[in-house]
Amino acid sequence: MTGGIMRIVVDSNVWIDSYCPWHAGCEAARQFLAKARQNGALLFYPVHVIKDVVCVVRNEYLRDIRRTKGAVEEEDARAVDEIALGCMRNIGELATAVGADSSDVWLANKYLSIHNDFEDDLVLAACKRCDADYLVTNDRCLIDHANVLSKTPAQMLPLLTLDNA
Repeated sequence: MTGGIMRIVVDSNVWIDSYCPWHAGCEAARQFLAKARQNGALLFYPVHVIKDVVCVVRNEYLRDIRRTKGAVEEEDARAVDEIALGCMRNIGELATAVGADSSDVWLANKYLSIHNDFEDDLVLAACKRCDADYLVTNDRCLIDHANVLSKTPAQMLPLLTLDNA
C-alpha cells in the first residue's frame, strides 16, 4: 500500500449492484463503498466500464418498471435516464477514473494467457496502471485469475476494518 492508504479498483458489477436495490449483492456493495470512504481508501474505476454501468443500470430500472407497471411511459424513461446518469456522476464523486491508451490494450492482450476475457483483462490493466492494492469484483472467474489481490465486497469489509484498527 502507498503510505498506508489502500488503493482499490472497483469493477462495474460492484457499482451496478450498489445502484440496483433488488440485486442480491446490493447491501454488500453499499457497505463496502461506505466503509472504504470512511477509512480513506482511494477508489478507482476503469474508465471503460462507465458506459456499462450506465447502460446496465438503465436497462435494469426499465425492466423493473415493465415488471411492476407492464409498460414504460415516456416520463418513466426520462426518470430512468436521469437515474443512470446520476449513478455515473456518483461514481465520479466517489472514485477516480483510470484512463487507458494503447499500452493498456497491449497489456490486456498479454493477460489473455491468464484470463481469457478481454474486457476483464482491461480491468487488470487498469489495476496495473494505478498500482492498485486490491480489485473488488463479484466476478468469481476474474477473482480466480487476477494478478492483483481480488475480493468480493463482502470479503473486503473485514480488511477495511482491520486497516482502520
